[in-house]
Amino acid sequence: MQPRFRVFVDFDGTLVEPNVAILLVERFCPDGESVAHEVDLQLHAGQITLREAWDRQAALLPGDRIDEMRRWAVENVPLRDGARDFLSLLSEQRLPTAIVSGGLDFYIRAVLERERFDLPFVSDSLRKRPDGSVEVLHPYGHASCRLCGICKAQVIRSPLPAAERTVFLGDGSTDRYAAETADIVFARHRLQAYCQRSGLPFFPFEGFATVTAQFRRWLTGAEPVPDRPGLGLASSPCPISTELAARSSDRSGRARTAAPLRALSSSAPPPIATLPSGPSPEGSGLSRGLA
Repeated sequence: MQPRFRVFVDFDGTLVEPNVAILLVERFCPDGESVAHEVDLQLHAGQITLREAWDRQAALLPGDRIDEMRRWAVENVPLRDGARDFLSLLSEQRLPTAIVSGGLDFYIRAVLERERFDLPFVSDSLRKRPDGSVEVLHPYGHASCRLCGICKAQVIRSPLPAAERTVFLGDGSTDRYAAETADIVFARHRLQAYCQRSGLPFFPFEGFATVTAQFRRWLTGAEPVPDRPGLGLASSPCPISTELAARSSDRSGRARTAAPLRALSSSAPPPIATLPSGPSPEGSGLSRGLA
């Protein structure tokens, strides 16, 4: 029987080449580059949470220039190499796929429309105040945890058939708890380093050709799908991750704890075709394309 996957793809730095959110802060905010750099240092020194970092940066975006920022993203943000071929394979195989992003809906929607990708997505959003300033909204945040804006772990662990494997592709700090809770992880950049430090199994990638080739091998039976790991990380500050680790410990007698791990190997045959379609409406959530 063909393996069944449910695929979640990060946007900034993963589906597209740059971190669009940071570029917008740097380009459209006063002293944007220094602000982005300072917040990044505080975040990775553990002085502020992911949500605090993003709220501090995004709140500086000018509310009266959202249309201009949207146009800039459409004109200047390229897809990562091989992304269209990868999404085409998922579409052809009817594998439920969604974008899960800690970025902002207005530029994600604009880039997906430009590429004619009909994909559901979840993300943060901006609300313009009467005085022209903006407020960052977190419609997919955790009910009680305030570590992140969007709770990617919660999205990924939403109810699904037991036979399906959740696959997550990401690159950065906002992706670490998704990596702790997904069945299969493809990681690049900072997420790759985090997985190595934390003992999380992962497949490394830069362009999507590697990912497409690996999916082809699983789908054709050329390689077996990896066994489900013990999900979650006992030492994680994420409540969903620690709960999953506790369940895994109950079943196996041993919780997964942080320990360095080498990446899983993967080779790369050539990618495939192209994806049709149209825009993903606001508020689509996870229902469309994931049922």
